[in-house]
Amino acid sequence: MTDIDDKKAEFERKQASLKEKLKEARKLAGAKPGGKSGYDAHRERMAEKDRDRSEEGRGIAIGTVKNADRRELCRTDLELFALTYFPARFHLPFAKFHLDTIQHLSTCMNNGGLFTCALPRGSGKDALGEVAVLHAILYGKRKFVMFIGATEDAAKQSLKKIKSELEGNDLLKEDFPEACDPIRALERINNRCRGQTHNSLPTRMEFTADALVLPTTILDGKPSLCNGATIKVAGLTGNIRGLAVQGPDGQHIRPDMVIVNDAQTRESSRSPVQTAYREAMIQDDVLMLAGPTTTVAAVMLCTVIYRNDLSDRFLNKDKHPEWQSVRAKMLDTFPKDIEMWDEYSDIYRNGMREGDNGNAGNEFYAANREKMDAGGAVSWPARKKAGELSGLQSAMNLYYTNRRGFFAEAQNDPEAAEVASGGKELTPDLIASKMNGVERYIVPSECTRLTAFIDVGGGVHWYSVMGFSEQFGGTVIDYGAWPRQNRQIFEASDARPSLKDQYPQNTTDAQRVFAGLHDLTSELMGRTYFRQSGGADMQVELCLIDSGWETKAVYDFIRQSPFSTRIRPSKGYARSTTSRGISEWKPRPGERKGYFWRLTMGEHGRVQCVQFDPDAWKSFVHAGIVTPLGGQTGITLFGKSAQVHEQ
Repeated sequence: MTDIDDKKAEFERKQASLKEKLKEARKLAGAKPGGKSGYDAHRERMAEKDRDRSEEGRGIAIGTVKNADRRELCRTDLELFALTYFPARFHLPFAKFHLDTIQHLSTCMNNGGLFTCALPRGSGKDALGEVAVLHAILYGKRKFVMFIGATEDAAKQSLKKIKSELEGNDLLKEDFPEACDPIRALERINNRCRGQTHNSLPTRMEFTADALVLPTTILDGKPSLCNGATIKVAGLTGNIRGLAVQGPDGQHIRPDMVIVNDAQTRESSRSPVQTAYREAMIQDDVLMLAGPTTTVAAVMLCTVIYRNDLSDRFLNKDKHPEWQSVRAKMLDTFPKDIEMWDEYSDIYRNGMREGDNGNAGNEFYAANREKMDAGGAVSWPARKKAGELSGLQSAMNLYYTNRRGFFAEAQNDPEAAEVASGGKELTPDLIASKMNGVERYIVPSECTRLTAFIDVGGGVHWYSVMGFSEQFGGTVIDYGAWPRQNRQIFEASDARPSLKDQYPQNTTDAQRVFAGLHDLTSELMGRTYFRQSGGADMQVELCLIDSGWETKAVYDFIRQSPFSTRIRPSKGYARSTTSRGISEWKPRPGERKGYFWRLTMGEHGRVQCVQFDPDAWKSFVHAGIVTPLGGQTGITLFGKSAQVHEQ
């Protein structure tokens, strides 16, 4: 035999010996052959006891309602609910705008509807929204609430505060044990939710960073009103379509209440495109979350950052009349004696610089308070900081130390850019108000000349066509982008199609610029425009094309264009501290000059270029648009519907 055979035989003998010993041990323990040994039976009995103990550990008891009358009184009174169960959050007397907000929240929660709330920053609108959600789910008024923020992380903060109330608010625990006791039983170990039971049935609770499902329990022999009530969070631009959960009895539940909290960022609020996109998300996605037979309760908690931003639009009754709203200001009316407040501000700020913590300002205000308070009215008198003597003083301190923040964050009425920065701003609402009622492409009867301008870009070319009267009044009869877009709101970087899409065979920017100008000018310069009065038809007399980018391609195109006699390259030269404006440039032989422009030989020769002062012409356009309708030098736009121009 080989060594391998010897080892194999030895292994088999040992195995046989072990089997004999196991058989003998079973006989001594009284086990039947083939059955479980005494040890195995003992191990199984111990495992069963462990399972029983584990089941007892997962099973929870629900306390009784300590004050049923208090609970019942708050059922139909959101204000009383807030003051009774959350005294730490609402320790100051409510202002009128708080009471108006509470009334709208109650109506929305009970009956469904849309409500926008813009309160001064720090006035508790988030707290009111969160308490309204607790009121809705604890009393069974709403079953599935969505918190939607500008980002998902922002929305999670509201859910975190609601969970903290359910977990740590002793008053809530006393009167709503069916919701609070199972949460406290977790002892902040969230994975205990899976095995938790009540009356030997699973509570089916969830307690995670982005979702809360209240436990399924029995209270006073009946299923609790809040059984399975769900709160989830999402970012506005995330995936929020088609959300649904399964209720305690297996029914399919879609969101029936939505809290949209600060749905814009500072960056998005400055962008008309991002604002329009988020506006569409709320209208098309958020408000369609509820089922076909459910009237959704939608609440938007917001602050206006810039004029015509997302918040400003939903607070505008003309744009969104279906939304009820509260738009509150910190300061309802300014004091009459602003000169004395100016003097106070100097004293206050000088004292602060010297480290007196505002004492000098307080002394001046206290000595002249009656005169300084005259005419001033604050919306929430109880709101004042430590060391300040009144709510009016607190508001005026903010006005003098942070004017921009005061009007935006405290007044929900941001100043126009020209006031805040010294520049000039044309708001969409102002532009949309200058419509002349004439259809697009039709030349108003007072116009005697047509001009066009094309701004060359890498994604699209922008253009406008204007008619001018002999008094230099203007009318925009057409504008847009090339290639044509199928969306009203878009950015050049997100054009669909772009120049690259339209001309895939062209591989360079210069080629695409050339091709786009060819097709666009063929349409603009070749079109016949009809007159409103029925007189002689008109064509564009002169078209300027910006040559600041891909200059050579622009010049090459103009030289080869069949409309070259009516097209000129143009370029703006801004004034600066070291260079004079075009109006002060010395004329060259053969040049023509006009109102802040000159016609001179261009950069690439053989083509005359219009050089102009962009600052002067921006001021001219601004003055024309702000001129009231009926003025001979004003600028108007085609059409009757503001929606065409307001974006």
